[in-house]
Amino acid sequence: MEMPLPQTAKPSELAPALPPSKLSKKDKFLKQQEDAKRPSEALRHVNQIEKELDYPDSDHRYAHGIDSTITKNGLSRSRSTNRFAADQDRGRKYTEDDRDKQKTRRRGSQDEKLTKSRKFLIDVEETKRKILAQEDTDGDFQITVHDSGPKQFTLGSANSHGFRKYDIRGTYMLSNLLQELALASDYGRKFIVLDEERLNENPVERITRLIKYHFWDGLTRRIDAEGLELICNDPKNRSEDQRSRVFVPFHDNFAFKYYTHVAETRSHLKIEVVRLPEIITPRYVKSLNNSPGILALALRTQAAEEDSSDQDPIIRGVPFVVPGGRFNEMYGWDSFFETLGLLNDGRVELARGMVDNFSYEIEHYGKILNANRTYYLTRSQPPFLTEMINEVYRHLNTSRHSWTTSQKKAWLTQSFRAAIKEILSIWLSSPRLDPEVGLSKFYPEGIGMPPETESTHFNHILAPFAKKMGLDIETYGAKYAADEIIEPQLDRYFVHDRAVRESGHDTTYRFEKRCANLATVDLNTLVFKYEVDIAKIINEEFGGSFKLRVRRGQEDIYLKKFLEWYNLIHKKGIKKMIGREGGWDSMWAKGILVFDEAIDREICDWVNSALRESGQEPDRTPEPLTEKNDVNNSLETLKYKVLDPPIDSSFPTYLVDEDSTNPYFTVRLPAAIFVLLADRTRALVNKFLWNPQARMFFDYDCEREEQSVYETVTTLWALWAGLASEEQAAVMVPRALSLFEVTGGLVCGTEESRGRVGLERPNRQWDYPYGWAPHQMLAWAGLTRYGYVEEARRCAYRWLFTICKSFVDFNGVIPEKFDVVNMTHKVNVEYGNVGSDFKLVVREGFGWMNASFVVGLSYLNKTLRRALGALTPAERLFSPNGGFIPAPQPAWQMYNYGYNHVSSRSSSTSPGRSSQNHREERRRSSSAQPLNSVKDAAEILNLSNIKVNTESESKPTKDNQKVVAEGVEPKTEDVPEGLADPDDDESRSNTQQRSWGKWLTSFVPSKIGSTDDATIIQSPQVGYIGMVGLRHSLAPSGRIKNDKGG
Repeated sequence: MEMPLPQTAKPSELAPALPPSKLSKKDKFLKQQEDAKRPSEALRHVNQIEKELDYPDSDHRYAHGIDSTITKNGLSRSRSTNRFAADQDRGRKYTEDDRDKQKTRRRGSQDEKLTKSRKFLIDVEETKRKILAQEDTDGDFQITVHDSGPKQFTLGSANSHGFRKYDIRGTYMLSNLLQELALASDYGRKFIVLDEERLNENPVERITRLIKYHFWDGLTRRIDAEGLELICNDPKNRSEDQRSRVFVPFHDNFAFKYYTHVAETRSHLKIEVVRLPEIITPRYVKSLNNSPGILALALRTQAAEEDSSDQDPIIRGVPFVVPGGRFNEMYGWDSFFETLGLLNDGRVELARGMVDNFSYEIEHYGKILNANRTYYLTRSQPPFLTEMINEVYRHLNTSRHSWTTSQKKAWLTQSFRAAIKEILSIWLSSPRLDPEVGLSKFYPEGIGMPPETESTHFNHILAPFAKKMGLDIETYGAKYAADEIIEPQLDRYFVHDRAVRESGHDTTYRFEKRCANLATVDLNTLVFKYEVDIAKIINEEFGGSFKLRVRRGQEDIYLKKFLEWYNLIHKKGIKKMIGREGGWDSMWAKGILVFDEAIDREICDWVNSALRESGQEPDRTPEPLTEKNDVNNSLETLKYKVLDPPIDSSFPTYLVDEDSTNPYFTVRLPAAIFVLLADRTRALVNKFLWNPQARMFFDYDCEREEQSVYETVTTLWALWAGLASEEQAAVMVPRALSLFEVTGGLVCGTEESRGRVGLERPNRQWDYPYGWAPHQMLAWAGLTRYGYVEEARRCAYRWLFTICKSFVDFNGVIPEKFDVVNMTHKVNVEYGNVGSDFKLVVREGFGWMNASFVVGLSYLNKTLRRALGALTPAERLFSPNGGFIPAPQPAWQMYNYGYNHVSSRSSSTSPGRSSQNHREERRRSSSAQPLNSVKDAAEILNLSNIKVNTESESKPTKDNQKVVAEGVEPKTEDVPEGLADPDDDESRSNTQQRSWGKWLTSFVPSKIGSTDDATIIQSPQVGYIGMVGLRHSLAPSGRIKNDKGG
């Protein structure tokens, strides 16, 4: 059957920026009214992504007032509820009698606004030119705190045709204005009507909005006809002959035919389509160094659009998210963290595409690649696939794609086939599995210098060898690359260098010249997580055993390897097979068939049979996973029978067809195998990586047979994976946080471990003082998993504050990493800081940084989110020894940042923590001097209507003192009316919850003092007065200041 030719479209072009008009202001705005109403020629991304979100302003049309009507009388808009405020901008005057006709009540901070904000009518190019000339004093096309301009710019209001002028002040508002002007230029807009709220938007809300509705789309790519328009312009994809190459897997005939068609129909791209050999060797990969290219990923067939004249199906690449705007390939471990962010933002189908592309890589390239380029074919990255699958599977019911129960089960089966193939053939196989210790290492199979580096990157390494042979560095490097010079010492160096890159931590002194020897904390906790996840999913979703088919291979190589492995299991057992003289070899798993339609159909029949037995309507005839099915059966808790259960559930079984022409044999793997593997991994990690004296996990050098002394924050990954025991967590968490928690979050390692740096020994980006999103996200989840909720929340706040502060101060920057000690994104390391070098506006952010922000917000309650929006430093929220700022007696010392009030909650139920001692430590840490009485507070506030209850000035009652001393929780009925915490976070663990109202009753026996509608409390540590109910703060002038500055 001939494959239908895909529909293709012309390459999209960027709309040019238009020059400023020379008309008068009034005529200019009237003349552009039709242009404003006309659909804009938007700056379209060449990849059309699934429309998962109902967001009408993806091209900023509404934000830029494109659908507003400009008339001679000004901007047409709906009248406000308060017409006096609405007309204020028009200059109309009102008498007192007019105002008496419409009295307005006082608006609370949470009430809906009764007036609309001011709007400005802006000439895009002229305003952009003026603001850059005035404010961008360092010439970097950004407005930042480092610029020395006046930080004030005047704009005219839309209603007055620009006649009435208003000042825009401050770095944040001016940089937001510049960003909106840049976006308008991208879309070719001459004039825009810009709302003032867009300029003073809360930074938390602005970052969240940009990531959800714009940044993810800007980072989305596809390897298809339209996607290649962008990818082929990438210089990384071009060789010396200036041709772009697309490499297609040996077994994917459909893809080869498709890309050949694309090359013929889009000749301007000069694409060369190359089919890879069936067996990809390191030597073959090295031969491609001079002719590199992009590796194909999964394709989908979609129905044509309803309004399309051509009804042939459309072939499109499965979408994926790249780390940053300059990348066009799908990276390994970046994709896991990006997936978490996508799911948090409702982009379920895009997240599923990431998993499907990983399944494609494992099926056709044998592993999850560092990235899908030819020089990465021998290199993987830290494995997170099982957790990716679990998270996406959990969200499939919320996808706009109508998933049936059988489709979901078939997708889960396909995805876990890929995970099983990866764990057995990569991380539990040579050379990555150490044959002596039995733990896994980063150990790629590549040969020679990594070709993706700059030509001079290794000159300092080659120099002594070149000097020894009397050659210049360039000549020596060329001869070494061509195998004309054999140097084992160099070969070994590049094995370690490639291993560092496979680890994802490139580069760090932690791995310097030894990475391939190390059984690292991070990798082995991930291997343990794989084994646990696979065992769990087999037990819970597949009745205890998992069926898959395996290619027999050339000369039955995979069948023979499997039989050797199978016989050894029966002879020695799982735990004795791995390690010294064990003989473990699971290379047969390279033949596992990931995309197996026959097994998928069997799974669908199995599900439907279970549905019928439970009295429910079975799904319709199952369709391919990429096709839409209108049935949406949300069955969640079916118990399935095992298909042909094995005789002994603790051992694998297999079936070989007597007909030797059948290219496959069938294997059924029980969950018990992976349970035993997980137990083995935990035991070995505790034996070789755990250090009870240092109270942390350390890497283990398998060659030297000793622990590394480098202190790394990845010790907390053992919490994320669930590998650490409760006792280990109890001693490790305080120790790790004391070492790695700094002002801006968690730092990669300690300064002592890194060592001295200078000209001869430069800093490395995965060492002190740098912090990275993956370390933060895994630490938050791990701490929460073990009950350290407050610690996770504090670390999350620190990291998000770092992001917000840079975003506000530096023109909306969202970089790859931060110096979390010195609180800056301006770093001086070998690879710079991707995402920080941009002009005018950030269009994509950085993948895992975007994800860390949206995921991190889920750890904050409403109070901390408000504090973050106000850029309140963590030091003003949390005490130096952990937890929230303590609240000493009496009650007016209670900590409260006005509307940024933070509840003080105990984390005493965390493993290994004494509730009484912890509270006492927090109480002793406060050195603040309390006010002498509520009367003093009244004098400071200058409140004449204060009602002081002098009887309540006494010390806490005996009963309440007893409550505090014994660490007993006060009863709920003891909480005074009106003191319940309005921001109590319902998502906290029940064992960790204690409301602010309850906490207060431990110290307050009765009412202290009040105004007509608020109870007074104070935080003398920072000079704020809190009023429960109104939540006012004390302004520097001594006036009472409400949430909105009134």
